Amino acid sequence: MNKNGPILIIEDDEDDQLLIQMVYDKLGYPNELIFLQNGEIAIDYLNKMTKIPFIIISDVNMPRVNGIELRAMVKANAAINIKCVPYILLSTTASKNFIDDAYLLGVQGYFKKPSNSDDLQAILKHIIDYWKLSYAPGMYL
Repeated sequence: MNKNGPILIIEDDEDDQLLIQMVYDKLGYPNELIFLQNGEIAIDYLNKMTKIPFIIISDVNMPRVNGIELRAMVKANAAINIKCVPYILLSTTASKNFIDDAYLLGVQGYFKKPSNSDDLQAILKHIIDYWKLSYAPGMYL
């Protein structure tokens, strides 16, 4: 796990991108945020990445390749999956089917997008702080 790597935000909605950027800037973490507009762009980025991401935070509802389909593609690709990058879903959709499918594919969290920036800030802070404190293979005391 590269705790200093960029945080990938896979989000097709420009307003949500702006809100996430604004909230993230308030939190003051040093990790770069990289926005990717859909799952196809994200898988291409991951296949060519030069820096291992710290966390992937993906929307579920996106055109072409949704967040759950993208998770399946990442999990099936040993070159990407071996990097121990946490995969988190952040979506307006929190249906039983989506949540069940996501956890069957090994997501490390599924969060419902809140309706205000304070709640979004709290969610992002919890996600980032948790993974900053977590250990992964190769990171031993």
